[in-house]
Amino acid sequence: MRTYRRIGLALLIALGISTSSFAQSADDRLSLNASVGPSFANLGTTFSTTAGLDLALTENVTLVGEFGMLPHAPFRDASEIAPPTAEVEPRRVNAYHWNGNLKVQPFKLHALAPYVTAGVGSFTAEAISDSTRIGGLSVQDRRRVSDFAANIGAGVLYRINDWVGVGADYRTFFVQRDGADPRVHRFTAGLSFSLR
Repeated sequence: MRTYRRIGLALLIALGISTSSFAQSADDRLSLNASVGPSFANLGTTFSTTAGLDLALTENVTLVGEFGMLPHAPFRDASEIAPPTAEVEPRRVNAYHWNGNLKVQPFKLHALAPYVTAGVGSFTAEAISDSTRIGGLSVQDRRRVSDFAANIGAGVLYRINDWVGVGADYRTFFVQRDGADPRVHRFTAGLSFSLR
């Protein structure tokens, strides 16, 4: 009985300190990326943030789950994508997108990595009016609409080190809305952060 315990303990210790021998571990395939910087779009110039979970399918092809936001776009610039509003013209529009994309990096030049990307998801626009006072209460009108959207784009990333880089991304969102199909063209540049 003691021999079985010793053998079992030895196997558990060996299992605990051993390394996996897969050709590509999950740690090498998954990464969390975020970028922040100014965004120039037909919605107006604003600050943009994007976060994505990347799953490397091959050395050059990645599946990306992405969330991005374009906050505080002026209504006069974003009226085409904004939801229908009341009589009072909203002050600003916040835009959000959730999408799954396929990203292809045809080649890499040392730290420079250009890519093309395409995917589908949803695009949300939220129109926000100024607060008004009604009987001592402050009321703010917020209207939100979410629509199916496809997107296509390209970009480039220059890695300073494994965690920080500088990038630029151009994207066109094709929003599918009843009776109209507005497009959002967005160019974003800024810092990119990565956790692998």
